[in-house]
Amino acid sequence: MLSHLGLCLLALAPQGAPAAPTPAQPAVATTSVVAVELKTGGDAKGSTSMFGEPLFVHGRRITDDEIQRFLCASVGARDFDTIKFSILVDEELQKRKLQGATPEELARYEVSDADLDARLARERDDFLLRYPTLDFAIEVGRAELSLELFRERLRQTMRFDRVFRPENPLEWPEITKAIIAEQLGETWYDDERVSYASRVRRLFDTEQNLLVGQGYRPLLEKLAAIDPRDTGTLVAAIEDPEAAAALAVLKAAGKGEIPADDPIAVDAVRGTILMALNTWAIVQTDLDEIAAALPPPAADAPKDAAAALERARRVMAIVQGVPMMMDTIWSRIAPFCTPDLVDEAKRFLAQVALLEHELAAKGTLLTPAQFREWWPSTSKQGKPSYSEYLSQHEMLSSQVLGFPSLPAFATYMRVQESHKRAIAADLARDELLAPTLPVINQIAGASKLSVDVLFVSAFDFPNNRWKASGFPEARERALAIKSDLDKGAEWRPTLELYSEFWDPPMPETGNKPMQNFYFKGTFGDQPQTRNQLQGYIGDSDYRSFLFGTAVTDQIFFEQKMGSIDGPWRGPKGYYIARITGKTPPTKPLDLNEPKHREIVEYFYLKNSMAARALALLREGVANGTVKGLTAPPGLND
Repeated sequence: MLSHLGLCLLALAPQGAPAAPTPAQPAVATTSVVAVELKTGGDAKGSTSMFGEPLFVHGRRITDDEIQRFLCASVGARDFDTIKFSILVDEELQKRKLQGATPEELARYEVSDADLDARLARERDDFLLRYPTLDFAIEVGRAELSLELFRERLRQTMRFDRVFRPENPLEWPEITKAIIAEQLGETWYDDERVSYASRVRRLFDTEQNLLVGQGYRPLLEKLAAIDPRDTGTLVAAIEDPEAAAALAVLKAAGKGEIPADDPIAVDAVRGTILMALNTWAIVQTDLDEIAAALPPPAADAPKDAAAALERARRVMAIVQGVPMMMDTIWSRIAPFCTPDLVDEAKRFLAQVALLEHELAAKGTLLTPAQFREWWPSTSKQGKPSYSEYLSQHEMLSSQVLGFPSLPAFATYMRVQESHKRAIAADLARDELLAPTLPVINQIAGASKLSVDVLFVSAFDFPNNRWKASGFPEARERALAIKSDLDKGAEWRPTLELYSEFWDPPMPETGNKPMQNFYFKGTFGDQPQTRNQLQGYIGDSDYRSFLFGTAVTDQIFFEQKMGSIDGPWRGPKGYYIARITGKTPPTKPLDLNEPKHREIVEYFYLKNSMAARALALLREGVANGTVKGLTAPPGLND
């Protein structure tokens, strides 16, 4: 449920840039083999699957339902939120109906096709005014999967605003006023009234000929006499019934579109309301919770725990008692679940299953219910519910750690805590932690690397799709470029000619972003911390868990000073790096300092679990414990 500003940010931020508010792994808007086999299904024990070769771990089938659930939570994250908040809007309208709202009053909250078309046209015109060289549909697809899905989400955003954030603050419901006062301060509502009054006066100035013809000259003269700095008088004049009548006249004539509010302020209000509703809503997403919350089955249906779990598998979540069916989301996103995304889903589920199998044997595996009970107790700020605490980790999980969804992050954290309990003795041994300090010091101490990266892409960023030849052709080109460099080709001209990092054009109107651009892989000739470089390349903790050693860490920790090395296979292609300098960390960590030790233990734990998961996967593929999945490609593959 994004504003136009949110769309522009998502569409135009450089891919993988560290501070960009984009998912770490944006879905690819290309036709998927998954969609072709959508109806073929695949049973839990059989040999067929809509996702290619069936996946088995220790003899248990990772079902299509499990893979679909993962993809619906990641690729379909925005659809999940759209449906969830649509349910909350429906609940609010039902309350208003019970409080006496008439059908006519309730109808004004709905969004007609004409309203939606007009809004979409404005979005398109505004976008093309700023970026005339870009294709609107492609850029919408980059941020929203497709123009059609964006259209539906835009409808829900408009509906949400009409219910919870009407244009005129006087029409805001009490729940909105309470949320804004608590979260943004008592004066925010007054500022909104001033903004609304100022924008209505601008509309009246634009349409004064029509208003004079309708007898509103005295109103216009009254408004013209008000000093713009006298906001109190202006607000009172615009909130007067005469001004409301004049605005109604303009709207009846099709001229009543009030100038847009500051998009940052709109996003702040909308986001604050959404966050509060998300916190207050009762949402069950784990299968055991869903099974317990579902309405009773039919009288003649099985009622055992296995049957309840089977019913729950087709439900994505229960929001305020209303089931959200997984097929509803899947029908929207199936064409965009490309093979690389399916492969990542399988890898995550397989590695989690392998770790769970081992941890269960050791007696340290937490069940989802145990984790939901324990995790919020670790909060250092009050006593949040599990849902509240999970929501508080949304930015960390997606923008910092690169997880594709909150459910995936929660699963990872549950297994990580289980692994932590299994290796508690190791975490207490200084001789095991000390060897990791040189690397951890460089990360925690913000060591910086002067580096250029030449990127040979398997992905067509300008058109937001995978290249037909993908990784094989990119590898061949990268090897040829490296061969030329080894033979004496000059670095900078070679990078300028061949590097395929993509930066969108600068907007022709409005604010111009000044950071997070690739500049062909020179990054503005600014030294990079390990985390900054990781963001530019597109690596993340999530990808390291799935694939092992990251390109970033190979460059930052292993490559020799003054060398040109690579190519290495990374998220979207191959990378060749040249290092010209490095600054040391600012403050080395001390294991005797409790806070420092906590940092070191975290890195040791994270790396230990990732290494164990990959070892189990490689062993499982080799000995047949894992079927339907290959070992991850190496950096040199």
